[in-house]
Parts: sequence; C-alpha cells; structure tokens
Amino acid sequence: MQLIICKTDTFSCQGLKNKIMNTKCLFLIITIISFFSGCHHEYSSDKNTKILAIDSLPSLPTHHSILEKEINYIAPQSGSVYLVWNIENLPLDELVALNDNTKLNKGKLYTPMSAIRDTFKIKLNVPQNYTFNYSFWITKNRQGHYIDYWDSKSHGRMQVSDDDPIIKKANYSKVETKTESKLLSKGWLALIFFTGVFSLLYLIEKKWLIHIKAPSHFETIVFLGISLILLQALARSEIVGINPLSYTNNPKLIVKIIRASFSDFSFVASITIVFGLVGLWIKNVKIKNALNLLFILFAIFIIIVAFVNITTVILLGKPFTYQWLYYSDFLGSDEAKTALQENISLSIIVNLVAYCISLFLLAKILHGTYKLLTAKKNLKYITLSLLSLTMMVLLFFSFKTDVNWTKGKSENAITSFVNSMMKANSNSYFFDTEITADEETFDPAKSTPLKTPLIDSYHHQVKNVLFIVLESAGATYFDAYGGGFELSPNLNKYAKQTLIFDQMYTHTPSTNFSLVSILGSMYPIISFKSITQENPEIDHPTMSSVLKNNGYRTSFFTSADLRFQNCNNYLAHRGFDNVEDFSMIKCDNQFHLDHAKFTEGNGMDDLCLADRLSRWLDLNTDQNFFSMLWTVQGHYPYFFEEEEQDYGVSNLSFNRYLNCLKRNDELIGLVMQLLEERGLVSSTLLVVTGDHGEAFGQHSQYGHATGIYEENLKVPLYLINPILFNGERVKDIAGMKDLATTVLPIIGVDTPEIWQGRNLLSTTSNEAFYFAPWSDYLFGYRNDHMKYIFNETENTVKVYNLKNDPKELTNLYNNKMNVELINARHKVSAWVQFQDNYINQILKKEQ
Repeated sequence: MQLIICKTDTFSCQGLKNKIMNTKCLFLIITIISFFSGCHHEYSSDKNTKILAIDSLPSLPTHHSILEKEINYIAPQSGSVYLVWNIENLPLDELVALNDNTKLNKGKLYTPMSAIRDTFKIKLNVPQNYTFNYSFWITKNRQGHYIDYWDSKSHGRMQVSDDDPIIKKANYSKVETKTESKLLSKGWLALIFFTGVFSLLYLIEKKWLIHIKAPSHFETIVFLGISLILLQALARSEIVGINPLSYTNNPKLIVKIIRASFSDFSFVASITIVFGLVGLWIKNVKIKNALNLLFILFAIFIIIVAFVNITTVILLGKPFTYQWLYYSDFLGSDEAKTALQENISLSIIVNLVAYCISLFLLAKILHGTYKLLTAKKNLKYITLSLLSLTMMVLLFFSFKTDVNWTKGKSENAITSFVNSMMKANSNSYFFDTEITADEETFDPAKSTPLKTPLIDSYHHQVKNVLFIVLESAGATYFDAYGGGFELSPNLNKYAKQTLIFDQMYTHTPSTNFSLVSILGSMYPIISFKSITQENPEIDHPTMSSVLKNNGYRTSFFTSADLRFQNCNNYLAHRGFDNVEDFSMIKCDNQFHLDHAKFTEGNGMDDLCLADRLSRWLDLNTDQNFFSMLWTVQGHYPYFFEEEEQDYGVSNLSFNRYLNCLKRNDELIGLVMQLLEERGLVSSTLLVVTGDHGEAFGQHSQYGHATGIYEENLKVPLYLINPILFNGERVKDIAGMKDLATTVLPIIGVDTPEIWQGRNLLSTTSNEAFYFAPWSDYLFGYRNDHMKYIFNETENTVKVYNLKNDPKELTNLYNNKMNVELINARHKVSAWVQFQDNYINQILKKEQ
C-alpha cells in the first residue's frame, strides 16, 4: 500500500513542553552543578550503551532507561531509505523529541537513514523493555530516481532489552506496477524451466540409448526460428493481456495469442526461410558457419527486442518508432536517459541473458523431440502431417476470433520501427487531398469580433509582460478547472484580478513545438521534425524580438536544460537580452542524472526562477520589460525532494507530479510577491499557462506526446492584473498561437501581419486544430463541442462530444457520419496544406 509522508511544519509535543517548562529552574541549577563538578551522562562500560537520564522525559515511565539502538539496513540497490517505526503503548510525539530528523505521520515515525556504501544506518533513542516495531521504506534507487517500495519482508518486532545492533538485508522482491513488465523479470524462471526440460530429454536419450545427431546448418536455423516464434508469443501474451498459465484451463486463448503474434510469426518466418534457403544453396562450409552465426546473432537481437518491447508498449501504446528516436534527440535527451536508467538494471540484463539462453535450450529441446518422434520413417510423416494440420486449423480459427487490442499491441517491434523510418518523410492523406475551388480558403486567425471586448479601454499603465510557462501542466489537475487536489492556493488568492480561459489548448503536445507557437504566434510545423532542431535561425518575428525592437528589456529563464532539441540555439536568435537555463542560474537545489555515462543535468528547483527574476529586475528599474519563466519539475521524472503531500492517488509518479504542480503555484506566489514589493503589480501583465498536458493512465497512455486527447492538450491559462481583470472566465477555444496577438495589443504594441493568432480579448472562435506525429500520425479537429481524431497510421477515426463526454470515454464514430467526417477531413486538409506552405515560404525567404 502506498504511503506518502505529508508535509508537516510542527509536531505536537505540547505535553512534554509543559512539563519541561515547569522544571526549567531545576534543570538550570542541575546543569550548573553538573558543569562545575564534571558530571556527565552515564555510559555502560561493557557495550558503550548510551543511557539518558529518564528525568529529562517526565512523560515516559520512570522505571525504564533510554537505550541508543543502532539499526543497519544492507540495501545495495537503494539510494534513499526511511526507517518507519513506533514503540507500542508510548506517546509517539515524545519519541519525536528524542530523535533528530524524525517526523510523525499517521501513527508512524519516519527517520531518514544515512548511507555508508551499501549499508543504511540510524541510531535511535528508544525506551528499554518496550516493544519496538520497524520497517523500511525505499524512496530512491541507486541511480537517485524516485521509487516507492516498502520492504515488507525485512520488517521486525522486538522488545528492546539491550543495545545490540539490528542488522537487516533488503529484500527486493517488488511487485511490479502496471507500468512495468512482469515477464521481463522472469527470465530466470524460464531458464530453470527449459533447463529442466532439456535435462529430462537428455536422460531419456541416455535411458533409451538413443543417439541424436547434432543439427545440420539448415536444422539449426529452422529450430531457432521456431523457438523465436514461441518466445515472442510469450512476450506478446503480456502485451495483449493474456496469462500464459491460463492456456491449460482455456485452450481458446492459444488461438488468440496466435492471432496477436501473427506479425511476429510473419517476420521470423520470412527471415528463417531466407536464411534457410541461402544456407541450402551455399556449399562452402565456412560461409555456412558464418551464415549460421549471423542468424544466431540476429535471433538474440530479436528476442531482446521482443521482451523490451513489452515495457515500451505499456508506456507508449505501441512499439518504439523512428519519430520517437528523433524526438528523444536520438536517445540523448534527459527524458530518454532517465527512462533508460530506470528501465535498464543489472536484474533486467540478467533476465534478458536468461531468455537468450532459453532460446537456444528451447531450440535444442524442439530438435531433440522432433528427432525422437521421427526416428521411424512412417512416424516422421505422421508427425509432420499432424503438425501441419494443427497449425492450419489454429491459423484458421485465429482469424475468426474477435480481439480487443489495438494494432500497436500486435505489431512486431522491428518491422514497426523499420516501417516508421521508411515512411518518416512521407506525407499523409491530408497533405495530398485536393482542396476544391469552392471551399473556403483557410484562415489561421479565423474568428468573430466580440460586440463588447473584454477590456473596455487600452489606456492604462500596463506596460510590462511576464510569462510563467508551467511544464507539463494539464488543466484538469488545477483548482480552477475542477481538479479537486487543492494545488493552487496562490492562483486562487489572485482570482479576483484574473481572467481565466476554460478551453486553452496546445497545438502539439511537445515543449519545443509550444515554444515556437507561443513566441512566434504560429501553428507548429506539421512534421515529427521541429523548427528548433532543424531551423533555429528561422527569420520569423517573435514576442521577444518585437518587444526588443520597441525598447524593452527581454529575458528567458528556465529551470530546464535548453540543449533539448536545440532550444538554446533557437532562443539565441529571438531577441532576448538574457537566455539562461539551469546550468547558468545559481541554485542550491539542482537535479542530476547519477550515472557514469549520463552526466548531463536535468534541471533545478523551479523556485530558483523567482530569485533569478528578482535579481534581473533590480538591474534596471526604469525600462519596460518582457520576461519568460519556464519550469521543469512537472516533467518526467517529476523531481521533488521535499516531503510529499499525499493526494490519495494510486500512482506514486502521479502523486509526485501533483506535488510539483503545487510547487509551481508556490513559484507564482513568490513572483507576485516580488512584483508587489517593487510596485510592479499594476503595471505588469502576468500570463500563466502550460506548454502541454500530462497523462497518467488515461486512454492507456503515460506522458504527453503519445496522443491528442484532452489530457495531452488542454492547459490552464490565467491572465493576471488588478487593473484589467475582475475574475472573469472565457469559454472560447484558445490556442498557443493566440497568446502573442493577445498580449501585445494590451501594452500598445502592433503585431506583425505574418502572425497567425487572434486577439482573445476582442474575438471569439469555436475551432481548433492539433496533431502529434511520434507514436502514430495523429490529426485532430475541434468544432464547438465535437472533436475528431484521425489516426492516419492505423486509418481509424474517433469522435467525441466534449460537452457530454469531457473525458473522451465514448467514441461516437459510426458509418452514418460520412458527411460530418468528410467536412472534418476537409478542414484538417486545408489547415495542413496551408501551414505546410506557410512554413515553406518562410524557409524559402531565408534561402
């Protein structure tokens, strides 16, 4: 059961404090006498046991001494451990006073243990002859990444009679969560099983005096191929949710797993046939051996990919693609490194090796069994006939079976990746479909003017602009958007001077894509490639460059690492006076990847951004300013090093994420405070938004870039200023591209004609467009309450009514929606082709 320590500022020791105050004078006299007489605490001579004067704790029974008890916990795979303990029949708040760094939460005491190499140690002051209960809570692994593991097998209960140290060894038999593969940790079990079967077959050979010849080159390839198919089917069973142990009770599941494994079967069968036929054709023995070795190496690679793919599909919903490889900076980004560290351990490597050995044992078993069954010629033909007939029957019924898994769960990982790489630069239907002359020309700023603008007059003293962009901030978790977690006390505090947009969306669930849209008032490039990576010097005006040209001071401060997708280079060409990330900002609390090969840091505490902004503002108090703060803690792996508040969610990462969002609210409070201290609140427009959302299991996805559901796209948007706003809310559909074209008119600065956004304060719109190209090629269109998601990779459509179904649980798609879907497709096609031409024209202008 997950338990998170709640943040507590004080601990109740009132009874103890009152008694101490009553004897204050007595203690003072005793202390003075003790000092001059050389008195000290008594120590036992034989065991160096520390005995505390029991009179110093008048609430504890006077007939028991206080012992110093040492607990040693040998935990080589852990990076941070808490001792969780209590003493039966004693007030726990008084034990808190006895032990430094100990905190009381929900009837248990939590004390952090100190690491000395592989051992965690702690010395506790505990009363003698009382019952002591203890257990160990591991909060970080060896690499410094957060985990939530209660070592239930190493707990203890004892009566404290002496000071003998307690020594316990960690037991890491952890139950995997839904984001981890069970089979990936069971390679050793498969190895034991196949070793046992192989030994049994060997004994049968010896007993019956049967000599089985070593397999030929052709037989080696064939039986390795069959073994590959069977082990891949084992891996596939977990992906599609079929328990292999259930086959005996429900043979129909065999048909289902054959259906699910057909892509694996086709791939391996093709490779096996090619290698087998080439081996038969080649006569040179050395070349045959080389060919067999190549096939063996390929087989090892296939089996490793098959089992690693289980975790990939759990997290992404489908196999890893070339687009994901590009998005991760070819596994060079912090997110990719963190994911690799958390999913590649010595245990996993050992289990993968075990599966590889099992592959060869299974091939030996199949070959030996085949030879035993076909020892006689007649039996050979019968065996082959029965096997062929059985296979055909199973294949026939497998395609008659209804399945409930997505295409991504049944795709072969290798063929899927190769296919994504081959199609990486190809365009979808939307790029090529013909836009008829009578169709309306796409207008990126299409909107309807409001009869009464949301701001009565632009004659005011607001001249400064400050953005706070919250990393991975899904609107659904915020108080103002019905989150229910009470994450936003500071945002709530300023609610009466805030304008809130109920439906604010990113166009693509990716940080660097949103960066371009916010600054440049444009839809992103319709590609898995990015402007920041491919065209960082693009000649396009941005908020920062326009304001710089209008005499503003400009700055960009982030607690993240701007090397991701070349964002540092992109920002260097945007007219900022200062661009600084975590590596340049002074902060005592920085987060690093503790791994020999991955020394690149992830970021720093988001609160340090307030201090950096404060120092920057004080450098020049006369000039108007534009500044952008961009946080990082809301991004995976959700760095948060203080005690966490328990939000009652079942997922540790989700709980830590919510704590990070609460931390972001603290940042907003600090920023508002420093503006107030400098008298800048009235003259500064504060814009608070998110760059994209974050999913925690909704629609079977985790993270943000895998889909275009509401949890991926919808972000909060607060415009804060005491002169301009009075707690209004706007229900219009707004997008990232609209921010610059809304902000600049407020401060009396003209917007460039090339920008694509609309003014959210003077116009209204009911349309939005989205896309995400990394898992599948996804396109989305929103028209009023209706939302359409076109999966061009799988050729599927999903339709949702967000008014009746805000969580997108019911797909309304049916064959009778042809006219409606054709219209939606034409809208998306017009957008895609317009934007593709728009970006190309900008890039051609540079050439």
